Amino acid sequence: MILSKRWRYVWTKVPKLTYPAESNVTLVIGGILGRLLDRLFGKRDKQERFIDKSLQVHKAPILELLHIELDPRCDVDVGKWIANAVDHRKVRELCFMLTWAGEPTSLPKSLYTCETLVSLCLSGKILIDVPSLACLPSLKGLRLSFVVYKDEDSVVRLLSSCPILKSLVVDRQHQDNVNFFNIKVPSLEYLSYNYVKLGAENEGIVGTLVIDSPILKKICITDYSGDSYSFGNKPRLDKAKINLFYYPDNKFMRSLSSIMCLELILSVATLAWLNANNFSRLIECKLIILNELDWLESLMSFKQLEKELPLSWNQPSSVPECLSNHLKIFEWKGYRGRKEEKEIVRYILANSKCLRRIGVSLKSTNNHKTIKELESMSRVSTSSHLLFSTQFEYMSVDNEIRSD
Repeated sequence: MILSKRWRYVWTKVPKLTYPAESNVTLVIGGILGRLLDRLFGKRDKQERFIDKSLQVHKAPILELLHIELDPRCDVDVGKWIANAVDHRKVRELCFMLTWAGEPTSLPKSLYTCETLVSLCLSGKILIDVPSLACLPSLKGLRLSFVVYKDEDSVVRLLSSCPILKSLVVDRQHQDNVNFFNIKVPSLEYLSYNYVKLGAENEGIVGTLVIDSPILKKICITDYSGDSYSFGNKPRLDKAKINLFYYPDNKFMRSLSSIMCLELILSVATLAWLNANNFSRLIECKLIILNELDWLESLMSFKQLEKELPLSWNQPSSVPECLSNHLKIFEWKGYRGRKEEKEIVRYILANSKCLRRIGVSLKSTNNHKTIKELESMSRVSTSSHLLFSTQFEYMSVDNEIRSD
């Protein structure tokens, strides 16, 4: 196929530019094209020179998207690319990912005063050093993945500079220079916070997460660090996904009692919290049992540590209102059909008047027998449908959050 020369520079006016890591490009580019790029830019620093040259000839007045991923082998001055996009190209969506082995690099101060930026993603070896006059008036979505902060004030200054921020995703590492992580964003509606602290470098240092976002609607927390949590202004949450390894603070967890949809990764810590709270607005509840966790055995272990918790499940003295008047969907992953499990399911089916769907993913040695037992259980909701793992698609609350 032969193209007219007039198409040669059409790409220079496209509004979206994506530069994947060189290791990903080499899987796609090879043969004659690969050798041509080697001849034009050289085998050494090929990715840096390619980005340099292409940005120099790119003529679009506005950049809708600039996405750059750099290899571990690439060690360059990246600030010039960011400055070009922010100062001259009115960039709206910026994603910058550094996976190199060097020290974290600072980005141009002008990044933190960009008036056109709507979405910002920073990942990897980036030092977040926010000036005192930072202002991102158009920013609605922010993702900070495994970056390093100059200090705790930089976190505060960055978040306070975003007056209309709606979505915040934070992935933390144990060496990010922050013990007190303060999320004070009045406009925030969605928060995802992931902190799986590995290694013993900060062992014995307990941090704190403070969330002060009164209109927050959806939250996903995965945290194995043992840090404490608190809400500055108690939000009225609609959806939550909780995965905690340590015992959560009772006051913090009580703040989640207003949620309508709950997805809970069962552990000894979250199981204790689940038993101690009343969810007055709960419509949908999904309990996920990890393969390596036998939750009944966890109850036994917990009983040895905390004598007030019983070995087996006890029926409540009164039916919770959220169960009798609100619960519409009940799903159980990893159901084995043991005595205590049967008691729980039987109780839920007998008292959930609004129940529409019961989904059960079986983990039993005799599925046929287990199915017959479940089908024979009495249901107060005559319009409810009992479905098994081959008949329904399990949807996580996290997916629902992102699709809203």
